[in-house]
Amino acid sequence: MAFDVSKTLGVIKGGLLNAEETWNSYLEENPSWQQTATLLTGPLLIANVLLSLIFTRMVGGYSAFGYQSGWFSGLILGLVMGAITVTISALVFSFMAGAFKGTANFSRAFAAVSLAAIPAWVAGAVSALIPYLGILLALAGGIVSLVYLYRLIPLALNVPQDKRVLHFALSLLLVFIVNVVVSAVLGLGGAFDDAGDATTAPATSGVIGELARQGELMQKAGEDVYDAPADGKLNEDQVEAYVSVLQKTRSIQEEFAQQMQKVSADMEADKEAGESFSMSDLRKAYSSVGSVMSANNAEMEVVKTGGGNWAEHEWVKQQLRIARFQQGEGSDAVAHNYALYQKYKEELNE
Repeated sequence: MAFDVSKTLGVIKGGLLNAEETWNSYLEENPSWQQTATLLTGPLLIANVLLSLIFTRMVGGYSAFGYQSGWFSGLILGLVMGAITVTISALVFSFMAGAFKGTANFSRAFAAVSLAAIPAWVAGAVSALIPYLGILLALAGGIVSLVYLYRLIPLALNVPQDKRVLHFALSLLLVFIVNVVVSAVLGLGGAFDDAGDATTAPATSGVIGELARQGELMQKAGEDVYDAPADGKLNEDQVEAYVSVLQKTRSIQEEFAQQMQKVSADMEADKEAGESFSMSDLRKAYSSVGSVMSANNAEMEVVKTGGGNWAEHEWVKQQLRIARFQQGEGSDAVAHNYALYQKYKEELNE
């Protein structure tokens, strides 16, 4: 398959901005793993490693591989580790899918892993432009990619609904173990500072559980339906419920922001003290950033754990948005909804 730069950029853009439609469209083509490697995996991996190296040398930002040695060795190490990780992940998820009554198909697993990796690899490259704080962006991208992978694998490999959580958790654990073993066998363990600490990082099961929970939450929310009233008018109870969700969401996100500020302050203090970045710093940041997906998804979680309907919530949000932009002009519904918006304007715009 010939390399098509426009299609590659289209898939990457779709994977960031219109993920589900891009996944479905790409998987419907049933590409071979060679096609995926040529179109997506190879270009994205090369761009990630090259940009990380260039940006790191330019501004001294965070780079996922560290690149403590020479430029060329960093390039080779990044490409080799990235290719190994994608291949191992595809092999493991494919094999485990067969064991869990799904479809064992390496090419489709390779496509799913590559599509899911888009946020992580893009964030990984951009994070190198941000000294020290870039690690937060890189970790956030990695968490989003894991959530995407959780949602993609059943689409690609037909894992039964009642087995997808266990399949995902066990597969991720096996991928981690195999990567450690392969790295040790190939002599790549030096890519990590304190490799022994990396193998005993305490967050594995908790992070996997949180990712699985968020994936299930997003799926359930996506299944909600709401028959909007024909006249398009909101009622006061709907607006009050929406305001309540916003207030709870803001509280959760403010708490998370405070945690991130503390992590950033600690890392800046280490920098001023002349301490080099280490795996202990990574674990410190990771333990706080582990909830980033939950914080970003807090609005949905507040709605669903409160017994609400996500589709109705989104409809209410859209009607208020239209009313605010049109300032009550255009139709009776817009005028009616704008009056409600004005009544709750302070709470809506806190």
